[in-house]
Amino acid sequence: MQISVETIEGLQRRMTVELPADDFEAGVKKRLQSLAKTTKMAGFRPGKVPLRIVEQRYGAQARQEAMGEAVQSSLYAALSQENLRVAGQPNVEFMTSEDGEGPKYAATFEVYPDIELADLDGLELETPAAEITDEDIDNTLTMIALQRVTYSPVERESQEGDKMTIDFVGTDDGVPFDGGTANDVSLTLGQKQFIEDFEKALFGLKAGEDTEFDATFPEDYQSKDLAGKTVKFAVTVKAVEGPEIPVIDEEFAKAFGVSEGGVDALRKEVKENMQRELDQTIKNVVKDQVMEVLLEKHDISLPGSIVSEEIQRLKQSMQQNMGGHAQAADLPDELFKEQAERRVRLGLIMSEIVQDKEIKPNPDSVKEAIEQAAASYEEPQQVIAYYQNNPQAKAEIEAMDVEDQIVEAIKQTANLKEKKSTFDELVRPPQKTADSQ
Repeated sequence: MQISVETIEGLQRRMTVELPADDFEAGVKKRLQSLAKTTKMAGFRPGKVPLRIVEQRYGAQARQEAMGEAVQSSLYAALSQENLRVAGQPNVEFMTSEDGEGPKYAATFEVYPDIELADLDGLELETPAAEITDEDIDNTLTMIALQRVTYSPVERESQEGDKMTIDFVGTDDGVPFDGGTANDVSLTLGQKQFIEDFEKALFGLKAGEDTEFDATFPEDYQSKDLAGKTVKFAVTVKAVEGPEIPVIDEEFAKAFGVSEGGVDALRKEVKENMQRELDQTIKNVVKDQVMEVLLEKHDISLPGSIVSEEIQRLKQSMQQNMGGHAQAADLPDELFKEQAERRVRLGLIMSEIVQDKEIKPNPDSVKEAIEQAAASYEEPQQVIAYYQNNPQAKAEIEAMDVEDQIVEAIKQTANLKEKKSTFDELVRPPQKTADSQ
């Protein structure tokens, strides 16, 4: 078998393979002999048709089948012999052979890039540090209580936190505009569900009252026709309901499955959950820094075929996340290209680190990660059994464990600088809210 490899461009290669003529012809003859045993033809007993006649009828078919078999058996042997790591599926084309030559074919493909790992010793990494205070626990319990808030009608004027039901008509120079009219709209004062001027005008109103006011849309409002424009709204208040927040007491604790110990036991359980959340957040912050450094220090070429595959995976993921309704497949690849390239680049770099440092999933760490993931469910054992019986799901946990080991290995030689923070700053950073109407 004669092999030659040429570089087309970047990571693209073209490998030409010439098969030994004698071996190939022997393979064709063997296939024809096999066909002769079952060939039926007038004038001959079954299995007694002369080989030359079988060749006349089935020779082209036999050569085509033998060539396909020869490509299958020789292609990856040739790639291994040339020490080529193929990215994606090779494209094979048959070539015309000269007299005296064996059959030839050419395989065009991309190869994975050779990656020279950068020196990662002495990296500057910032590690957040925070403690969970009693105030943090109080705030969390308040948030939990607010999730169970109920509302009941009030006769007083509306105030922060009240839920209102309104009808409204918006007009621009006396003419109603698109999207400016609605009935039975529910909103909670203080949640910034509407533009600032609109919500501000709803404070101090009672059920059954009507009001009119001017409101100016923000300059960056999503509707360009309304951005920066001042319009008039007429509003009818149909209902004002005040919030009734549950008292955090023993009954409240029982509602969350804490049968003994009352509020103190609930606080302990809440703190444990918060600590897990905080630990995971700190871990992710450091991990994100390491990933950014890896990308910054390794400028590598990417196989286009692997990027294309990743783009399709991102599209499928979007489709699944949207319940199968989003037509992600119809979106242009360009929308996913940057994210796909980032993921492929990181994957290649980390794969090289895994080989260099001979990292393998740690069974104890994987078990612990599964147990932690299961702890937040009502039936943890069912979740643990799911991972144990689902190789693909378990492989995802193992992959995360390998990533964690890479981060830890890099941290060992890094310069770590602790940055004091608070639970809220790390776990609940303020969200930017866009005014909407």
